[in-house]
Amino acid sequence: MSFIKESMKEFDHIVWPTSEETKKYFITVVSMITILTVFLFIVGTALSTGLFTAKEKLAPAQSAPINTTTSPVGDLKLGDVKTTTTETSAK
Repeated sequence: MSFIKESMKEFDHIVWPTSEETKKYFITVVSMITILTVFLFIVGTALSTGLFTAKEKLAPAQSAPINTTTSPVGDLKLGDVKTTTTETSAK
């Protein structure tokens, strides 16, 4: 019970900000958040644009894509396989 009484006495020592101070601090915080957001957007956009530009200038030109598949596409049926035979004729 003494803890509660002592806690209530501590509330008397608290200095609450006035309405004007609260408005001033609120405006300051919102302004800083806005300024930093715009600043970081500009820096991020500049870096992104710079990196994409550097990538385009430094990367070699892309040629036609190379087909690296070694297996046929789809099912392979025995009837689809074409063979060539060379006949040797005896003369």
